[in-house]
Amino acid sequence: MENLLSQIDFTELRNWIILILAIIGGTTTIKTYTSSTRQRKLDNTYKTLDYLRRHITDNQIQTFIKLFHANNPLAVPENEFHFEDGTVQTIEHMFSEGGCGNGDLHNMIELFNLISKKLNKGLLNEDLIWYEYGQIMLSCYKWTKYLEDNMEKLFIKPQFDMSDKEYKESVKFWKSQMDNLERFYLDLHKYIESYSKNSLNLPIKHYTYVE
Repeated sequence: MENLLSQIDFTELRNWIILILAIIGGTTTIKTYTSSTRQRKLDNTYKTLDYLRRHITDNQIQTFIKLFHANNPLAVPENEFHFEDGTVQTIEHMFSEGGCGNGDLHNMIELFNLISKKLNKGLLNEDLIWYEYGQIMLSCYKWTKYLEDNMEKLFIKPQFDMSDKEYKESVKFWKSQMDNLERFYLDLHKYIESYSKNSLNLPIKHYTYVE
């Protein structure tokens, strides 16, 4: 027994024990942190959903449904809304005063753009957000993406009868308007374009269907 004890390197044994205890402690800490982070993300997601439900009204959802059907991709050009009363409006006018968005779409896009900042940072459970509002977010993205892709053509008009000075002032004005418009949906676009690469097949709540 004495010979066995004399052969043991107690310093090395102590180091191994310390290493094992450190590994156990580190693993426990990581598991606790991961669980805490997951729970915090879930709590933030439910708070965000509650916030959206309180600020997106039934009337606004009805406006979305009306626009969704009026912009049926199987029947009308991508930038047009054909309504049941026979009127036609375009995407470039939907956010103007009296436009078919009626302020409702503008409000929803602002909200989606706001939460997209957190979604882009991975601070929310995107599956829950996507299930609840994915259809509306995708449609809003489709409409604002059209504006983004066609901005100069839509808003900066040919010079025609304007002097050089008037034309430059016109371009400066519309570019500032375009910058403001772009900021209003910038984070939403970043989120949709990154999210769509992986997760568009996840369950989603349908507020309406193509007729």
